[in-house]
Amino acid sequence: MFICSIQLSRDSFGAGIWFLYMTRDIQLIPLASADRIFHSKYFAEFNPNGNPAIHDWHVKSVPLDQINPKLLDDRRKLLERFCGGVWAGNGKRPERGVTSGGQIWSPTELLESDYRVGTDIAGNFEVLDRSDGYILIRGGDRTSYRSLRPLDGLIELTACIDREKNVAEFGFKSLFFQGSGVTSKLPMSKPLVWMHEQYAKALLASGVQYVLK
Repeated sequence: MFICSIQLSRDSFGAGIWFLYMTRDIQLIPLASADRIFHSKYFAEFNPNGNPAIHDWHVKSVPLDQINPKLLDDRRKLLERFCGGVWAGNGKRPERGVTSGGQIWSPTELLESDYRVGTDIAGNFEVLDRSDGYILIRGGDRTSYRSLRPLDGLIELTACIDREKNVAEFGFKSLFFQGSGVTSKLPMSKPLVWMHEQYAKALLASGVQYVLK
Protein backbone atom coordinates (compact mmCIF):
# COMPACT_ATOMS: atom_id res chain seq x y z
CA MET A 1 0.00 0.00 0.00
CA PHE A 2 2.82 2.38 0.89
CA ILE A 3 4.62 1.59 -2.39
CA CYS A 4 1.39 2.22 -4.34
CA SER A 5 1.00 5.57 -2.58
CA ILE A 6 4.55 6.55 -3.54
CA GLN A 7 3.90 5.57 -7.16
CA LEU A 8 0.67 7.59 -7.27
CA SER A 9 2.48 10.59 -5.82
CA ARG A 10 5.20 10.30 -8.44
CA ASP A 11 2.65 9.96 -11.23
CA SER A 12 0.71 12.99 -9.97
CA PHE A 13 3.89 15.03 -9.68
CA GLY A 14 4.93 14.05 -13.20
CA ALA A 15 1.51 14.93 -14.59
CA GLY A 16 1.68 18.29 -12.84
CA ILE A 17 5.10 19.07 -14.31
CA TRP A 18 3.88 18.05 -17.79
CA PHE A 19 0.82 20.28 -17.46
CA LEU A 20 2.81 23.32 -16.32
CA TYR A 21 5.35 22.89 -19.12
CA MET A 22 2.82 22.31 -21.90
CA THR A 23 0.53 25.18 -20.87
CA ARG A 24 3.18 27.71 -19.84
CA ASP A 25 2.59 30.07 -22.77
CA ILE A 26 -1.18 29.69 -23.20
CA GLN A 27 -3.03 32.98 -22.85
CA LEU A 28 -6.49 33.54 -21.38
CA ILE A 29 -8.21 36.12 -23.60
CA PRO A 30 -11.27 38.13 -22.47
CA LEU A 31 -14.34 37.12 -24.47
CA ALA A 32 -16.26 40.15 -25.75
CA SER A 33 -20.07 40.16 -25.71
CA ALA A 34 -19.98 40.67 -29.49
CA ASP A 35 -18.14 37.37 -30.03
CA ARG A 36 -19.87 35.14 -32.57
CA ILE A 37 -20.25 32.24 -30.12
CA PHE A 38 -22.75 34.31 -28.09
CA HIS A 39 -24.71 35.08 -31.24
CA SER A 40 -24.66 31.55 -32.62
CA LYS A 41 -28.08 30.18 -33.53
CA TYR A 42 -27.14 27.11 -31.52
CA PHE A 43 -26.66 29.11 -28.33
CA ALA A 44 -30.16 30.54 -28.76
CA GLU A 45 -31.59 27.10 -29.59
CA PHE A 46 -29.93 25.21 -26.73
CA ASN A 47 -30.41 27.99 -24.14
CA PRO A 48 -33.87 29.37 -25.01
CA ASN A 49 -34.41 30.90 -21.56
CA GLY A 50 -31.15 32.84 -21.59
CA ASN A 51 -29.73 31.14 -18.51
CA PRO A 52 -26.34 32.40 -17.23
CA ALA A 53 -23.26 30.91 -18.89
CA ILE A 54 -19.60 30.52 -18.07
CA HIS A 55 -17.13 31.16 -20.87
CA ASP A 56 -13.42 31.20 -21.57
CA TRP A 57 -11.04 31.58 -24.49
CA HIS A 58 -7.51 30.22 -24.43
CA VAL A 59 -4.99 30.91 -27.19
CA LYS A 60 -1.54 29.55 -28.00
CA SER A 61 0.82 31.00 -30.64
CA VAL A 62 3.44 28.79 -32.30
CA PRO A 63 6.29 29.95 -34.59
CA LEU A 64 5.69 28.78 -38.16
CA ASP A 65 9.07 27.07 -38.32
CA GLN A 66 7.83 24.63 -35.65
CA ILE A 67 4.71 23.62 -37.61
CA ASN A 68 4.59 20.62 -39.94
CA PRO A 69 5.22 22.28 -43.34
CA LYS A 70 2.62 20.06 -45.04
CA LEU A 71 -0.06 21.66 -42.87
CA LEU A 72 1.01 25.23 -43.58
CA ASP A 73 -0.12 24.94 -47.20
CA ASP A 74 -3.67 23.92 -46.27
CA ARG A 75 -5.40 25.94 -43.56
CA ARG A 76 -8.29 23.47 -43.48
CA LYS A 77 -5.98 20.52 -42.84
CA LEU A 78 -4.15 22.47 -40.14
CA LEU A 79 -7.43 23.02 -38.31
CA GLU A 80 -8.53 19.39 -38.70
CA ARG A 81 -5.21 18.07 -37.41
CA PHE A 82 -5.37 20.43 -34.44
CA CYS A 83 -8.94 19.34 -33.70
CA GLY A 84 -7.94 15.68 -33.96
CA GLY A 85 -5.08 16.24 -31.55
CA VAL A 86 -7.41 17.81 -29.00
CA TRP A 87 -9.44 14.60 -28.78
CA ALA A 88 -6.75 12.00 -29.52
CA GLY A 89 -4.09 13.30 -27.13
CA ASN A 90 -3.38 12.86 -23.45
CA GLY A 91 -5.81 15.58 -22.42
CA LYS A 92 -8.88 13.63 -23.59
CA ARG A 93 -7.69 10.02 -23.43
CA PRO A 94 -8.77 9.25 -19.82
CA GLU A 95 -12.45 9.78 -20.70
CA ARG A 96 -12.51 7.60 -23.77
CA GLY A 97 -14.44 4.34 -23.46
CA VAL A 98 -16.53 1.86 -25.44
CA THR A 99 -18.65 3.55 -28.09
CA SER A 100 -21.25 2.51 -30.65
CA GLY A 101 -21.17 2.52 -34.43
CA GLY A 102 -21.01 5.79 -36.33
CA GLN A 103 -18.75 7.44 -33.79
CA ILE A 104 -15.04 8.14 -34.13
CA TRP A 105 -12.94 7.36 -31.09
CA SER A 106 -9.65 5.63 -31.96
CA PRO A 107 -6.56 7.89 -32.20
CA THR A 108 -6.26 7.13 -35.91
CA GLU A 109 -9.90 8.02 -36.62
CA LEU A 110 -9.70 11.19 -34.55
CA LEU A 111 -6.51 12.38 -36.25
CA GLU A 112 -7.67 11.58 -39.78
CA SER A 113 -11.25 12.89 -39.57
CA ASP A 114 -12.27 15.91 -41.63
CA TYR A 115 -14.69 16.95 -38.86
CA ARG A 116 -17.55 17.65 -41.20
CA VAL A 117 -20.89 18.76 -39.73
CA GLY A 118 -22.51 15.86 -37.86
CA THR A 119 -19.27 14.13 -36.88
CA ASP A 120 -19.83 12.28 -33.57
CA ILE A 121 -16.72 12.33 -31.39
CA ALA A 122 -16.77 9.33 -29.02
CA GLY A 123 -20.44 9.82 -28.20
CA ASN A 124 -19.67 12.98 -26.22
CA PHE A 125 -19.22 15.76 -28.78
CA GLU A 126 -20.87 16.63 -32.10
CA VAL A 127 -19.69 18.99 -34.84
CA LEU A 128 -22.40 21.59 -35.45
CA ASP A 129 -20.72 23.98 -37.86
CA ARG A 130 -17.36 24.60 -39.44
CA SER A 131 -15.37 26.73 -41.86
CA ASP A 132 -11.74 26.72 -42.94
CA GLY A 133 -10.86 28.61 -39.76
CA TYR A 134 -13.09 27.21 -37.02
CA ILE A 135 -14.99 24.11 -35.89
CA LEU A 136 -18.01 24.53 -33.59
CA ILE A 137 -18.80 21.55 -31.37
CA ARG A 138 -21.60 20.71 -28.93
CA GLY A 139 -20.62 19.13 -25.60
CA GLY A 140 -21.92 18.76 -22.07
CA ASP A 141 -23.75 15.43 -22.38
CA ARG A 142 -24.05 12.32 -24.54
CA THR A 143 -24.67 13.06 -28.21
CA SER A 144 -27.72 10.79 -28.06
CA TYR A 145 -29.38 13.31 -25.70
CA ARG A 146 -30.95 15.58 -28.31
CA SER A 147 -33.24 17.74 -26.16
CA LEU A 148 -32.45 20.63 -23.81
CA ARG A 149 -29.82 19.56 -21.30
CA PRO A 150 -29.14 20.23 -17.60
CA LEU A 151 -25.60 21.06 -18.73
CA ASP A 152 -24.91 22.03 -22.32
CA GLY A 153 -21.98 23.64 -24.03
CA LEU A 154 -20.41 24.97 -27.19
CA ILE A 155 -16.72 24.60 -27.98
CA GLU A 156 -15.07 26.50 -30.81
CA LEU A 157 -11.65 25.36 -32.02
CA THR A 158 -9.73 27.75 -34.26
CA ALA A 159 -6.49 27.76 -36.23
CA CYS A 160 -5.11 30.65 -38.23
CA ILE A 161 -1.78 31.57 -39.80
CA ASP A 162 -0.34 35.05 -39.36
CA ARG A 163 2.42 35.46 -41.95
CA GLU A 164 3.30 38.96 -40.75
CA LYS A 165 3.97 37.77 -37.20
CA ASN A 166 5.31 34.44 -38.50
CA VAL A 167 3.12 32.41 -36.15
CA ALA A 168 0.17 30.05 -36.20
CA GLU A 169 -2.47 30.80 -33.57
CA PHE A 170 -4.65 28.10 -32.06
CA GLY A 171 -7.72 28.78 -29.95
CA PHE A 172 -10.00 26.86 -27.60
CA LYS A 173 -13.18 28.75 -26.78
CA SER A 174 -15.98 27.32 -24.63
CA LEU A 175 -19.40 28.35 -23.41
CA PHE A 176 -21.35 26.25 -20.86
CA PHE A 177 -24.87 26.77 -19.54
CA GLN A 178 -28.02 25.08 -18.25
CA GLY A 179 -30.29 24.59 -21.23
CA SER A 180 -33.33 23.02 -19.57
CA GLY A 181 -35.56 25.01 -17.24
CA VAL A 182 -34.97 28.49 -15.88
CA THR A 183 -32.22 29.46 -13.44
CA SER A 184 -30.30 32.48 -12.24
CA LYS A 185 -27.32 30.36 -11.20
CA LEU A 186 -24.15 29.63 -13.14
CA PRO A 187 -23.85 26.02 -14.34
CA MET A 188 -20.66 25.37 -12.33
CA SER A 189 -19.26 26.37 -8.95
CA LYS A 190 -16.07 28.45 -8.85
CA PRO A 191 -13.84 25.42 -8.10
CA LEU A 192 -15.36 23.54 -11.05
CA VAL A 193 -14.91 26.56 -13.31
CA TRP A 194 -11.22 26.64 -12.36
CA MET A 195 -10.89 22.90 -13.07
CA HIS A 196 -12.65 23.34 -16.41
CA GLU A 197 -10.22 26.08 -17.42
CA GLN A 198 -7.23 23.88 -16.60
CA TYR A 199 -8.76 21.07 -18.64
CA ALA A 200 -9.37 23.43 -21.56
CA LYS A 201 -5.70 24.44 -21.49
CA ALA A 202 -4.63 20.79 -21.42
CA LEU A 203 -6.80 20.01 -24.46
CA LEU A 204 -5.45 23.03 -26.34
CA ALA A 205 -1.86 22.03 -25.59
CA SER A 206 -2.60 18.48 -26.67
CA GLY A 207 -4.02 19.61 -30.00
CA VAL A 208 -1.01 21.79 -30.75
CA GLN A 209 1.38 18.88 -30.22
CA TYR A 210 -0.08 17.13 -33.25
CA VAL A 211 0.61 19.96 -35.70
CA LEU A 212 4.31 20.26 -34.87
CA LYS A 213 7.17 18.88 -36.94
